[in-house]
Amino acid sequence: MLIRKFLFLVTILLLPGSLTFSQVFLQSDPVGTSRDGVLVVYGSNNLNSNQRIPYNRINGSPFWKDEYQQATLIDRNNQVLGKAKVKLNLYTNEVYFLSPSGEERVAAAGKVRKVIFHDDDSVKKIKAVFENNLPIITETNPRAENPSFVQVFNTAGDWQLLKLTRVLFNSGDSLFGTQKRYYFANQVLYFLNDKYGQITKLRKLNKDNIGELINIDAAAEAWCRQNSINFKKEEDIARFIDYYNSRKK
Repeated sequence: MLIRKFLFLVTILLLPGSLTFSQVFLQSDPVGTSRDGVLVVYGSNNLNSNQRIPYNRINGSPFWKDEYQQATLIDRNNQVLGKAKVKLNLYTNEVYFLSPSGEERVAAAGKVRKVIFHDDDSVKKIKAVFENNLPIITETNPRAENPSFVQVFNTAGDWQLLKLTRVLFNSGDSLFGTQKRYYFANQVLYFLNDKYGQITKLRKLNKDNIGELINIDAAAEAWCRQNSINFKKEEDIARFIDYYNSRKK
């Protein structure tokens, strides 16, 4: 049986007129619930029962980014758990982090609601935000212990672009059928979330689908031309939504 540890993480609490440092406990387990670098697969596809497969035998990656990056972790009460070097496993929806001693750990299931990736030297320079409290999005990994993490591109205003990356584990026979080959594959889904919390799945990224939900009026059209917005690119759609959210109503 695994013995869970309580690790100290440095927390920054923003209080009115002051910046206070404190410490909190984060319940965690060893990465992947083992120390031997394997993925436990539960009857996935044509695999029989539970199998332990070394990550180095699986092509592709289950992580949002393979490198650890600075992030702030938020719990389900919207309280700051702490800051650490973090990476997200989008197959298991686990939050990996490095302890102060450099040990790889994974946060206990259900402890982390939001992950905010940012620059090492500034929490204001946000790289990406992920949340897992969007229950209306049902396209989750049924074998994951945690709800799926969804990338939130717009953090202020009436509209948000959401991206759900489902990492699927697949297996097949090698060319000569002598052994199994294993690989991760991504399925990417996009959604728009409005100010009422109504989430609509986008059939594909293009101007017509965005325009069905957001009114692209003459002023917005002019802004899009001026800023060379390509509605087939997620980063351009996020820029457009930031602009649209900032307009005076």
